[in-house]
Amino acid sequence: MEPDLISADTESQFGPLTEIKAGILPPLPLLQQPALLKSAEVFFQCPGENYPISKAIHLSRLAAFYPKCRECPHHAHTGNLSPELIERLKQTQHSRASTQKPFTREGVRGVYLNQINRTQAAHFAGAFSTLLWEAIPLQGVAPQKKVPHSQPATADVAPKGNQEQSRGPSVVIGFDERPSSPDIITGVASALRRNGCRVIDLGLTVPSILSFATNHLQAHGAIMVTGAQSGPAYTGLDFLLEHSQPVSAGRGLERIEQITQRGFGRASRQPGSQRTFHPMEAYRAQFQKHFHALRPLKIKIACSLRLVRETLNALFDKLPCELSWVEIPHQKRDLLNSQDRDVQKMQKELQTDSADLGLIIDDDSRRCAFFAETGTLLSNTKVSRFLMQSLSREQSSRNFLLDQAALEQLGDCPAGWNIQPHADTLADGYFQMMQQQAVYAGGQSGYHWFRDAVPTCDAILTLAHILAALSFSDAPFSEVLSQSA
Repeated sequence: MEPDLISADTESQFGPLTEIKAGILPPLPLLQQPALLKSAEVFFQCPGENYPISKAIHLSRLAAFYPKCRECPHHAHTGNLSPELIERLKQTQHSRASTQKPFTREGVRGVYLNQINRTQAAHFAGAFSTLLWEAIPLQGVAPQKKVPHSQPATADVAPKGNQEQSRGPSVVIGFDERPSSPDIITGVASALRRNGCRVIDLGLTVPSILSFATNHLQAHGAIMVTGAQSGPAYTGLDFLLEHSQPVSAGRGLERIEQITQRGFGRASRQPGSQRTFHPMEAYRAQFQKHFHALRPLKIKIACSLRLVRETLNALFDKLPCELSWVEIPHQKRDLLNSQDRDVQKMQKELQTDSADLGLIIDDDSRRCAFFAETGTLLSNTKVSRFLMQSLSREQSSRNFLLDQAALEQLGDCPAGWNIQPHADTLADGYFQMMQQQAVYAGGQSGYHWFRDAVPTCDAILTLAHILAALSFSDAPFSEVLSQSA
């Protein structure tokens, strides 16, 4: 290198020119590329994984709504994604299901596989079976018959070791029509048998039929695998105790959650059993006493549950009423909102094709909404008042229960009515009916309880009472309601 090519900048960087001319060069500093430094500032790694990913993979997973991105601390690094996609990501992050606890007011709910899979469902079922074991009387091992030393043991007097003579709690199980339910029910049945329970499997069913079978079979409890009143991606568990008592928040559900969190052991070393039971014939027979002596009415019903439709078709075959169906999908709906898509569809059907009344049955087979012949969505408070007025003519007791929202809207009541509040959960409605000896419990929520062998909440039974009350008059539904107000 020629000396005149070495500048002053070179001297300031590498030292005096004399050292360079002498061939003594200091070590060059390690220079990093600015682009590499910038990319190393953010370290992308999906939750639950132990290896890093590049920014490109991170962005592609965000764009594909990768489930683990819901919990990722870098979900805000959206790079050059489109504004529309970023807005959708924000909405998903705001309402993501991962922030929800599995225990709701009425049971367990969660996204299938992301939140609740077969193993987790088995854990919930095991906790419930532990609760049932705690409730049944403690039974010990039957005493052994002593054999004299001089007498040899025979088959009749031979010791039976430690074989348990007690039998575990009986649990009725069933699942709804969701594609995820057969997988979840497998884990539930396995956990119950492993904990010594006697499992009675109804197969495909609905909550109201499961409740009937639990009381009919005098079982200690029941588990329904269902995602009712949640989105199509959801699954979950509903629990019943003896005599079809619902388990809700404030009425036993917290106890199941405590057992789930603390863990539990096997209550019995002896495995349980499993058998099937088909309740449909007995379930439909119970309605025969309600569906009779009805005036000819044209009714439109919307329901996505096949077993409910089949039951109503069989009941209406022998009635002078005309039944027509309105197709609705399996989806979450708000029966109290006039802007709900299924509510608007029923209103349009009634306005297009005249009928005496309309009814939407929710996918839990119990909650329902009624419509007047004009297509108007009726307030559940008005429906409750109409039912109470009808029951006061038929029953000697006039003890009723309403939730707080309905009580505020009810207004003046006829003399002799004794109306008490309840907490608007399924379990509280059941227990308050038992305690207050009430013949009806309802409210703005759309659940209607009637006093039968046990308090019963079933949309088919609610429809039977509505039709029976309408048969006392030839007036339209809207006019009869206005007269009862």
